[in-house]
Amino acid sequence: MTPMPRASRIGRFPVGAAIALVTIGLTGCAAPAGPAGVPDGITAELRQGRFDVEDRKLVVKVENAGPSAVEIERLAVTAPVFNAPLERGKPLDLSSGDSIDIRIDLPAPQCGTGEGRPLVELRGRSGDERFDGSIAPADPFGTLERIGATDCLTASVDAVAAITLPEHLRTTGDGAAQRAWIDVVITPEPTGDASFVVDVVHGTTLLGAEDGPEWPLALEVAAGGEPITVPLAVRPARCDAHAIADDKRGTILPFEVTTGDGLTGRIDRSSGDALQAELYDYVTERCGLGTVPVE
Repeated sequence: MTPMPRASRIGRFPVGAAIALVTIGLTGCAAPAGPAGVPDGITAELRQGRFDVEDRKLVVKVENAGPSAVEIERLAVTAPVFNAPLERGKPLDLSSGDSIDIRIDLPAPQCGTGEGRPLVELRGRSGDERFDGSIAPADPFGTLERIGATDCLTASVDAVAAITLPEHLRTTGDGAAQRAWIDVVITPEPTGDASFVVDVVHGTTLLGAEDGPEWPLALEVAAGGEPITVPLAVRPARCDAHAIADDKRGTILPFEVTTGDGLTGRIDRSSGDALQAELYDYVTERCGLGTVPVE
């Protein structure tokens, strides 16, 4: 019998076996699956409390409404109003049904050029499964919009002049007849053509103007000008012990400002420790309250 040609024997190799070998080869070369997205039930919310505003912190509330505990290894907030992500690299565990408030330092603002939407990026694991993704945070109080507006207004003002509260309170007289002034110093930058107007300084829960609730100024300030001292005659806004004992922001003065580049709003200037203590003493003496403990 004439032997079958070699090529013919190869051609008769079972087709099913060939497909199986190819499939095994492809399976062995496949890349491992990447991490899953953020698990269902993980939500984030952005906000600030009174002290967070003063301390320049953003509060990120992360809640786990899912069925399993998660470990978050990295959290980052990106938003058009920030010039860099807000990051927390310290791991945290979040059980099912729990939430946590994370406070992160605010970066410098990004004014007029930011694009996109706010996102909270999360990386970690849930059980044996890793996750890496992002979620859109809730912002029920418009926190990001307020931060962006205030920070960009402040940057515009600072480019023109520094607004500084004095180290000490200036006073005359004693007791109920005592009078006091906060001598605000405005120091323009030596060069430039920018300007702003201090429209009014608003009163606080603790302080008002001697002849009204606020100090209307309409004061124009321009870069390259001379330093200006603005004496604000102050009186107690209230004469009860709780005005001092429960005070949180009564010695922080809000300046209403309009800048030459079209921004308007309030910027705060805080009293230093010495000025704050002297303002408390002044309210105590003028109101005849005796010694009032301060929390």
